[in-house]
Amino acid sequence: MATYGGVLRRSAAVVEHARDSARSTRRALARFARPQAFAAPADAEAAAVRAVRNLRSFRLHYALLLWVLLLASLFPRRRATMLFLMAASKLALFYGALLRAFPNSALLRRIVDRRLVAALLMAVVGAEIVMTSAVPQFLLAMAVGAPLVLLHAVFRTQDDPAASGEDTAAGNGGELGPILEKKEDLELGSQ
Repeated sequence: MATYGGVLRRSAAVVEHARDSARSTRRALARFARPQAFAAPADAEAAAVRAVRNLRSFRLHYALLLWVLLLASLFPRRRATMLFLMAASKLALFYGALLRAFPNSALLRRIVDRRLVAALLMAVVGAEIVMTSAVPQFLLAMAVGAPLVLLHAVFRTQDDPAASGEDTAAGNGGELGPILEKKEDLELGSQ
């Protein structure tokens, strides 16, 4: 009987971990697209600063959006290319999982750098798109996705220090940072 309890506890821990992961993903997506976090910038300089900050902090979200648009544009006629791109994304996810599983690995961090892997992946994907004559679909996906990304980056205000209260938290030695983040989580409805 003792082994069954151990198995149940491990499976309960796995379920709890999956639930926490889903909850954090939901919070991240809600922060990414919350309507209250959008406003017009005061001037061109503020728009540029906001865009650079948001491009830096939401780069994974933007890359996923562009990747999904590319896959959607390939779906009707270029299924082989779409499957190849999905396989390439699985390899990139596998590399990310290896980085997470072995955070102190010198081989993964120093020798096989993230930028090297990303550049190699982009070169392979680019060559495959050119070889299968899927360049028009790629250009269509980028023509739709790039303006969406730029609009989001320019109009998203949540990362502005004046809008989110980060300057107040920095003035108090950073004491309010976790409190403000928890307040945002509670406003989103997650507890």
